[in-house]
Amino acid sequence: MAFEPVFDSLGINVRRGKVTDRIKAECRTDIPADGIKRIINISSFAAILHTEAAEGKIEYGGRIAFFISYEAAGGQIKKCECGAEFTGAAASEAITPGCFSFASVKTEREEADLSGVKLTVSAAAEVTLELYECVKLPALTGGEELILKTEDLAYERGSGLKEGGYIVEERFTAEIRVEEVLAQRAHAAVTSVQCGVGVIIAEGEVYFSAILLQSGDKKDIIRENRTIPFRAEIECEAAMPVFTAQARVSVKSLKTDIRVDEEKGISEVTAQAALVLLGEAFSEESAAVAADAFSTAENLNLLRESAVCVKELPPLSSEVRVSGRAEIEEIPVGASLGAVCRENAELAEVTYRDGTFRASGAITFAMIFTDAEGGVFSKKAEIPFETEFSQNLPDGAEYEVCVTAERGRAKLLSLTEAEAEFDLVFTVFPRVSREITVIKEISSEGEKPVSDYAISVYIPVKGEELWDTAKRLNVAPEKLAETNRDLIFPLSGEERIVVYREKAKTN
Repeated sequence: MAFEPVFDSLGINVRRGKVTDRIKAECRTDIPADGIKRIINISSFAAILHTEAAEGKIEYGGRIAFFISYEAAGGQIKKCECGAEFTGAAASEAITPGCFSFASVKTEREEADLSGVKLTVSAAAEVTLELYECVKLPALTGGEELILKTEDLAYERGSGLKEGGYIVEERFTAEIRVEEVLAQRAHAAVTSVQCGVGVIIAEGEVYFSAILLQSGDKKDIIRENRTIPFRAEIECEAAMPVFTAQARVSVKSLKTDIRVDEEKGISEVTAQAALVLLGEAFSEESAAVAADAFSTAENLNLLRESAVCVKELPPLSSEVRVSGRAEIEEIPVGASLGAVCRENAELAEVTYRDGTFRASGAITFAMIFTDAEGGVFSKKAEIPFETEFSQNLPDGAEYEVCVTAERGRAKLLSLTEAEAEFDLVFTVFPRVSREITVIKEISSEGEKPVSDYAISVYIPVKGEELWDTAKRLNVAPEKLAETNRDLIFPLSGEERIVVYREKAKTN
């Protein structure tokens, strides 16, 4: 092989797709099952703490936390918190050992099992894994005895997945003496991402709610909602302010502390949530690579490879209020509705057109009541929703949409029907993709035959540029331009092109 090609390795960030997995996670408590009169509420949340990719599958592990409120056999209202580790694996042909993932988990359908000696609680969990990989793409960039047609290729280079943690805390005053917390919940969302020197900066909000039971004879139930902003940094040595980034956040743990001031009749509430953050920074790179190549002496075989380069765009957030009527299991006469908890929104369909998203799905929730004797109980319910919100995406952009239901409230219409209202928080994660193609291998198919003619005249192809004409005529572009100074590119197709060849020397 008379030519010597030169290749560079381009680190292209590609998206391998998304896989989901469903598991059942459970936790056995220390509470004797026969000491429970009835379960008032069970809520849960979970976080993925680690993932590991192999060929065709990705293993993951995390922790689930349960918050349980119940009425003891003696009539007291009590609460319990417990947690457990869980593991699982999702399979897909798109998964390679080099993959990394933005992992999230959503829990639903919490249940209590009182059939054993101790109370056991469980929940269904849906794990979502967004798969990415930094692909090393060899690209022809130069070489001896090769005539190249070069182009500037722009692409996104990812830093790889980086992890971080952050603690948010909120203190507030409840204007009642709190006997017990019946339910608590925290959900976090990233609203903007940027890069600093050596860090990825994620800003967002934690939506916290607590259902509080008043002490004394009145037994009122109130709901406290708080939206807590956060600004967290994820260490990323490669990051610079000109880089772009993406990030995800989940709640790892939640603690609520209540201090009652009996004299003032108030309670000081402290909520603390531990957040798990995942982020990746992206730099816009450019490389001069060969779009085509030929040799005047040899016939070449060019092997090309394509990759879809992904650029993540900043997240977009919208909030919409929805309402609807829900049928419920009949409640006793004299019971009163205290608060709504355990809101869970599920998307059935999302479409986008001309700056408008349309989303439909369902919201499941629980309502906590007090009966005529002061007892506390809950009922499950569900309403469908169909709504729209405005956000502008670039032409051809792809997207992922997440939704949470917050600040639920309801009123009874009858003993079997209620009207509920929720704030739906939609987060859109847009991205744009484009295919890039490089020459990854080059080989010879043999020498080209040598023309016996010293001079040849050609009629060109209309619209051709200098390099394309030179390749077709098997002559170096600079030599073709030198011997045909009157040519103006792109060609009209009516010119006459003269090619001069040096006759081989003979002994």
